[in-house]
Amino acid sequence: MTEMTLEQVLIGIQSLSAESRAKLRDVLNAPTEREQRINAARELARAISLRDFSADRQWLKEHRNQFANQWVALKDGQLISHSANANEVYAAADAAGAPDALVVFVESDADRPDINFG
Repeated sequence: MTEMTLEQVLIGIQSLSAESRAKLRDVLNAPTEREQRINAARELARAISLRDFSADRQWLKEHRNQFANQWVALKDGQLISHSANANEVYAAADAAGAPDALVVFVESDADRPDINFG
């Protein structure tokens, strides 16, 4: 296969019809797969950062000892999944359509450090 120089490519592009040049422009300006994944991750991060976690914090407060030493996935104060295996909990949250679930390891009240500020 012969390699084309940039000049040859440019001459070829100039010989295209206006419609073909417009299609080429669209193809060249379209985001790559990697850029699409990055944009999706940014949108998810933005959605998570705007989410109100108060119901999830309340759930943890009420159920801490019941789920001690386990990973839990919560969304809007609802338990999605729990397990000793974090990967299982993340997978269950994704399968439930909640990639923005709060996933945390629950320590029992007894295991939590007692901090005295006074």
